[in-house]
Amino acid sequence: MDKLTHIRSQLPALAAQVYLNTGTAGPLPEPVHAAMVESLAAQAAEGRIGSEYYVTLSRLKAQVRAKHAQMLGCAPEEIALTQNTTDGMNLVTLGVNWQPGDEAITTNLEHPGALFPLFAARERYNITIKIADVLDRPEEAPAVIERLITPRTKLISLSHVSFITGAVLPVREIAQVAHRHGVLVLVDGAQSFGAIPVNVKELGVDFYAVTGQKWLCGPEGAGALYGTRTAAAQLRITFAGYGTAQAYDMYGGLLPKGGVQKLEQGTVQPANLAGQLAACRWLTEEVGADWAYGRIRRMAAAAREILAGVPGVTVVTPAETAGLVTFQVEADADRVQKALAQQRIIVRTVPHPRSLRLSAGFYNTEEELERLAAALLPLAQGA
Repeated sequence: MDKLTHIRSQLPALAAQVYLNTGTAGPLPEPVHAAMVESLAAQAAEGRIGSEYYVTLSRLKAQVRAKHAQMLGCAPEEIALTQNTTDGMNLVTLGVNWQPGDEAITTNLEHPGALFPLFAARERYNITIKIADVLDRPEEAPAVIERLITPRTKLISLSHVSFITGAVLPVREIAQVAHRHGVLVLVDGAQSFGAIPVNVKELGVDFYAVTGQKWLCGPEGAGALYGTRTAAAQLRITFAGYGTAQAYDMYGGLLPKGGVQKLEQGTVQPANLAGQLAACRWLTEEVGADWAYGRIRRMAAAAREILAGVPGVTVVTPAETAGLVTFQVEADADRVQKALAQQRIIVRTVPHPRSLRLSAGFYNTEEELERLAAALLPLAQGA
């Protein structure tokens, strides 16, 4: 059995459909499923109140932090455990010490997971949100963003990979621009983590939020937030719980943990953490992260080439992409998406303008891409 066949055999969901929507949620590998079932079985059999349960949970949290730190190129102390990318985006965005009239900058390539916390901050603190227009020119983002910076700018919040177009933004250069002006940088890594190599130290960002259920092929309800100690010291705590505290007393108040871990909350589901750890290990140790990144890149390139040959299809995603490939059709995109789903070919729609998006996973095949192209042939052209 060759490597790809072996990997696909561990992803049962691939048997039922052409799975081209990992950017929403990846297929769950059997080792991840097994780890979660084992955790739930132990909870059912042994209860969740003994001291050993909490010792085991604490050890599991440390292992998950360490594995994310390894994959992101940072120290475990710079990782806070979250529920998902949006959780991390909220914790940072709403933790900034905003004053009325302060400014945040984002782009018109963003997911609601980045936008909605900014909208909440605007409603709560009366800040101004500036939108950098980089939809058709992501490579110019550093210069476009710098022109928007003023002395009132406190945060730049944006994606590493746009969920709309699949474009990879020049995050390192954006961070350099931001730091010349003393501005914090928060990155939504939902479509990059597990799809392309990420080293947060090389990128030079202050915060980087990731999730487990997409390219990592982990469970929902498990994510992580990277933050430097210096940047985290500038944040206020929005939600406080047991995970936040280093110590406390009734009259003296709360002594938070140091660094970004002060943003961690309380009760978590150990099965989610066990699944997240298993997913990280499966990708890095069994699949091989470098092999996965290389294959994702090749599959995305193949998708661009195959789709470009279908009448009525226009590829939107630039050549520099991660695993997402967005394309427009002359016909109604929602109707085409539903017609494809009836043939068990799963893609999704994205806005601005309404388009279709596939996710080229390391487990997908060129035959599946050809099947998509064949199905699009009678659908893509407008009536």
